[in-house]
Parts: sequence; structure tokens; C-alpha cells
Amino acid sequence: MSNLFRFGQFELDPARRTLCCANSPVSLTPRAFDVLLFLLQNPNRLVTKEELLQAVWGDSFVEEGNLTQYISHVRKALGENSDDARLIVTIARKGYQFTARVTTVAAAAARANHAALQPAATQSSKTDALPVGFPSSAPVGKSPPPRLRLGKWFATVAVLTVIAISFWLYLSYRHRLLLSTTDTIVLADVKNETGDPVFDDALDTALRYEMEQTPYLNILGADKVSGTLAQLNLPPTTKLTPEVARQICGKTNSKLVISQSIGDAGNGYYLQLRALDCGSGATLAKEQAEIAQRNEVVRDLGVTTARLRAKLGEPENSLAHFNQPLEKVLSASLEALQAISQGGKLYLAGDAEGALKLFQRAVELDPNLAVAYARLGAAYLFLGNTELSEAAYTRAYRLRDRLTDKDRLRFEITYYSNVIGDWEKQYSSALRFLEIFPRDVFAHVSLREAFVHLGQPDRAADEAAEVARLRPSSYYFGSAIQSIRFASRFNEAKSWLARADALKLDDSLIRRERLIVAFATGDRDNVEKILKQEEQGKYRGDFLNEHALIEIQQGRFDSAEQLRLQASGPTAKASNVDSWMIPAALEDAEVGKDLQARRYESKAAGSPLDRIGKIDLAQALARSGRAAEASRLADQVSAERPEDTLVQHYFVPTIRAALKLRQHDPAAAIDLLRGTAKYDLAFTGFDYLYPAYIRGLAYLALGDGRSAAAQFQKLIDNPGFAVRHVTGPLAWLQLGRAQKMMGDEAAARKSYQTFLDLWKNADPDIPIYQQAKTEYDKLGK
Repeated sequence: MSNLFRFGQFELDPARRTLCCANSPVSLTPRAFDVLLFLLQNPNRLVTKEELLQAVWGDSFVEEGNLTQYISHVRKALGENSDDARLIVTIARKGYQFTARVTTVAAAAARANHAALQPAATQSSKTDALPVGFPSSAPVGKSPPPRLRLGKWFATVAVLTVIAISFWLYLSYRHRLLLSTTDTIVLADVKNETGDPVFDDALDTALRYEMEQTPYLNILGADKVSGTLAQLNLPPTTKLTPEVARQICGKTNSKLVISQSIGDAGNGYYLQLRALDCGSGATLAKEQAEIAQRNEVVRDLGVTTARLRAKLGEPENSLAHFNQPLEKVLSASLEALQAISQGGKLYLAGDAEGALKLFQRAVELDPNLAVAYARLGAAYLFLGNTELSEAAYTRAYRLRDRLTDKDRLRFEITYYSNVIGDWEKQYSSALRFLEIFPRDVFAHVSLREAFVHLGQPDRAADEAAEVARLRPSSYYFGSAIQSIRFASRFNEAKSWLARADALKLDDSLIRRERLIVAFATGDRDNVEKILKQEEQGKYRGDFLNEHALIEIQQGRFDSAEQLRLQASGPTAKASNVDSWMIPAALEDAEVGKDLQARRYESKAAGSPLDRIGKIDLAQALARSGRAAEASRLADQVSAERPEDTLVQHYFVPTIRAALKLRQHDPAAAIDLLRGTAKYDLAFTGFDYLYPAYIRGLAYLALGDGRSAAAQFQKLIDNPGFAVRHVTGPLAWLQLGRAQKMMGDEAAARKSYQTFLDLWKNADPDIPIYQQAKTEYDKLGK
């Protein structure tokens, strides 16, 4: 007989083809039932769309849209009414993952337990219902033999025992604490009755770390907590007492609150953990421990919390795997934990320098505290010290074997992306992270970053949208809109902008993306309106730079320079001053203004440059003909980053190919760029799609118009990338040149005309503009 599948309050019976929630039937169509059954048979792993289609429909032809509809039907049947409480998670462009804990129970045993009370009750009622004076089944006045009476007595006791046990099991099942992976838990701050303030921060940090190491529990994020405190008109520094935590719990539709308290017990301590109902405050589960010594508090907190996790329903196999000793994966030093906790608060408040000192204090107290090194890396990066940031991240990575699965993968991802730049390895770690923690925002953000850097804009857009659905905030909405725009899905980007407005989400990135989308879709009135609105706003510098890029797109280089000078004026951010000179040098080099490009290059070369600055400057130098300096910088960056995916397969080959073009060796340029095609659509901070543009110029130089046209068409087909760079409009001119080379003068005239329309108000002295007008006049003559 088949097994029953249980998850949360649901029970699915494959043999009877029924789905029940708390013993009440739930309606499902036959096909939706089959979809849910297959997901339950394959829980907590990615089930591809192809697998589902084959399992449910076999060889019949079915469109993916039908599968999407059935997934929606199943979600509605399970009561999913928001993306933030999802049992079935969409893995963008791949398939679905059922994230709740699924247990299987033998159908016969389950049905026997449910029915165990019925026969006894029925028999009892029949006997009790006999009218007075009617004979029972046993003859009156005739007793059975003693041995038979004893046997019947034992049989009766056995039956009653079975019934009692069954009844107890049934009640335990009905009243047990049920948690699904979509249920969130609010952590209250510790109630410290010891008089020792170190416990205040140390135990809060330790408890969160312990609870977050398992995928079974879903702890409410710190950003959600702070946002809810604001809704409650409470300051962000409010202590999360059980009462305040319960208010947050109710506001966020969380499942329960975990509170902890510690007090003196003679020469030791008394620790208590409680799971509280959000509404009533009733204790649903609790664990406690007596701790003999101060240096055992962290260890015993971990052990006690593990016991509480079991009472919250976490399966034994999960507890066995996700239960690393807290004193090993974190630290036994209460003072070190206090330091990273206080440093984290300062960092979130914007005081990176103050946070840095506390993180340094933490590693002095415990040199093996990997979490402190990771936070040091973040603080140094924020302060612009890349070298010390990478050193700290490297130290955290080397300590990864001491960590929980979650932090080990987190530190791998950070090391691969921030330190060595190996985006293929980062992608593999992000996928493993998502397999274990399918709803973790950091994992989804990391996967989006991988797709961005590996040249897969559509998949990056889907993943960024998933992040924004999981954690709606200005930051993640801005990232989603930007990623969707890079994928040239402008209507979708407009829809997300409207959603941001509806949710009152706003920041510089969202505003800038609104401007970029308006410009890319030809909405000139809206472009002018936005620029007017932002003239004196708090993001004035950002919008002056965006306005400059719009001017560059239209060939107005003099106007762009004036706007950039305004942006880098006395009221501008220090980080903006002169930062525009390197991209301006590359823009000038591309349109033939070599003298102006070299002036900018010389100014930039005298300033300290980070890795990206060196790369951008090397490309500008290569395009303006300063070969020796460009080659030196390219060699330097290549030697510094031997494992960096984009340095080795995008940046350096493109710089060297540009040098070969200036040396009139286009064949060598094409050879250098053969390995870059995979990454052409990477979002790099470079002049986007640059390898394709240089490749197209090389094919033109070889006289291969058809191959050149394919490269320039790549820029035209991806306006989400090209909309902010001079290579965008130039691609139309180069396409026209390629079409003329192919002998298709009618198509060439259209391409030239498109370019000249885009640059109808361009500065008249730009060399490439003058060449384009001359070439266009000669077409067809």
C-alpha cells in the first residue's frame, strides 16, 4: 500500500487521491493533484520543468504555460497568498522546488490510528443502547471458566492499551507544534539578570547564529525587524523584549517568538529558552539548562537551542547535520561576540570606522573567529581599502572548515567574487547554497551576481526579480529594475517602477532607472520632466552624470563635459571628483578626438587607481594609440588577477585586441577575442558589449562585412546595455559600413540614417560624425 505525504497541516493520500488540511478536504483537479504529488515525492530539490511535464503528461505535447497555471492552482489550494510565504519556490528559468519538510507515513498505520477509536466506540454504544431487561450476548447466570475469564481480561487490557496509545498519538499529532519553512520566527533580545552586560550582545548574536544554521527555521531578518519597529513608531534601538517581539511577530504574520533569559545560579548560571505564541504569549515549548562556568555559556546555549529546535519539529536527520558546536563555529569568547555584535550595529548605522575597531578587537580576542574576519573585509571594502579587505576575506575563507554549512558557502561566494574574481566557482557555490537554503536572500543575490558577470542578463533579471519578491525594499527593487533593463525588457521594467511607486519605495537607483528607461523607450517628454525635477534634489550629482550620458548618446560632447564638471563641483561627493575623466577619455577616443582623450588620460594616470580604474584607463589608452602604457597596465592587471574570469576572458583580451587594431593587425585581434564571446553580455562596469564592438571593427578591417554586421547587430539587439554608452549609436554607423561592404546599399542607407537621426544635434566638429555625413552623401551615387 502507498505512503501518505504530510507537510505542515496537510496530508496527501496518493491511493485515495485526496488532499486534506487539518482533516478537511482540499479540492484539486486531477492534473494539479499529479503535479503536487510529484513535487512531494521530490522535496527540497530543484524539479525541472521538463521533469514535471514528463512525469505528469508523459509524451503528450504541453506548453509551459499550462504547467505554470497548474502550479498556480496548487499554490492557491495550499493557501499561498503572497510570494513571501511560498511552499513552492520558482527557480528562475529552471523549474520549481517544494521547500516544506515532507514526511511519509505508511498508509495502513495512519488509517488504523485514525480509526482506532471507532470500533470500540461503536461496540460500546451498541451495548449501552440495549433496553433494560433485554439479554446480552452472554447467557445470564452462566459464568465462563476462570482461565477463559483471565484470557478475556488480558485481551481487554491489551485492546484498551492499544486504544489509549493510539489516542495519545492522535492527540500528539493534532496538537504538536507545526512549522513549515515559510513560517518566520522573531528572536527577542536576551533578558539578562546577571548584572554582566557582556551577555546582552553576546547571547543575542549567538542565538541568531545557532538558529540560522538550519534550513528548517526561517528567522525574521534584521531589516524586517527595523522596518516593523518604524511602523510601530519605535526607535531602531528599541530593546526587543518578548512583548515588543510579539508585536513585531503579529505585524509580520510570523509564527512565534523565541525568548531567552540568563540569570545567576550560585556560582553558575541558569539559562532558559521559550517559544511563545505571538497573540497570547503562551509558552508553546521551552528548554532550560544550568551552566557551571562562564566559559561554557556559549557551548551550552548551542546544546539547549538544539533541544528546542527538536521541540519545534525539526527532524532528527536535520538536527544531526545542521548542528555544529556553537563554540567552534562562532567563539567561546563572550567578549569577542560582544565586539562583533556592537561593531555590526555601528556598521549598519553607517559608522564603518567605528565598526572596524570593534571587529579588530574581536579577532584579537579570538584569532579563529571567521565571522569577524568577514566583517572586517566588508568594513575595509566600504572604506575603500581593497587590499586589506581582500586579506580579511581570505582569512575568513581559510577558516571555512570551522563554519556551519551556511557560512562556509557564504564565505566561499565572497572569496570567489571579491578576492579572486572566479565567477564560475562563485556560480557553483551559489547553486549549492540555494539547494540547501532555497529562500535565503543572500543566495539569490549571489546567483544574480553570477549571471550578471557571466553574461546571462535574462537569468540575472529573473533572479533579481525573485530577490525583490522575497525581500521588497528600495535597494532590491532598484537592483531588479536595473537587471530587467539590462535584459532590454523595458515594459517589464516600467511595471516594476509602477510597483515601486505603489509601495512608496524610492532611492537614487530607482530614480535613475526611471530616467534611463524613459530615454531608451523614446519618452523624451518624461526625460525632460525627470531631469527638471532632479536639478536641485538630493541626488543632483547622480543626475548630472546621467544627463551627461544622455548627451553623449546624442553626440553632444561639449554639453556632457559641462554637466560632468558641475557634478564634480564643490558640493559633489569626493568619490565623484574627476572619476568621469576615464570614461570620457574612452568616449573621445571612439569618436576620433584623440587629443582630448589623451588629455583626460594624462590627468587620470596621475591619480591612484583601483583595478577597474586601471582596466578602463588601459582600454582608453589602447583606443587612443598609447600602446606601451596600455600594454603595461593590461599586463599588470593580468598578473594581479590570474584566476579572475573577466580579467582573463573579457578585459585583457579586449585591451590587447584594441592594441592589435591600432597596429593594423585585425586577424590577431579576432584571435584574441575568440574566447570572450561567452561573456560579451557581462555587466562589468566597462563600456558594455565592448568585445563585440572591437570584434566588429576587426572584421570590418578584414573586409568581412557579414561577420562585422553580426557583431554590431548584437549591440543594437541589446539596447538595455548600449543605451548609456557611445558604442550604442556608433553601432548603427558601423552596421551601415558593414552593409555597404556587403553590397546592400539600401540597408546601409537606413543604418546611416538612424545614426544621423540620433546625432542630428551633435557637435559638428566630431571626426566620426563628419566622416559619417560624408559617407552617407556618397551612398547610392
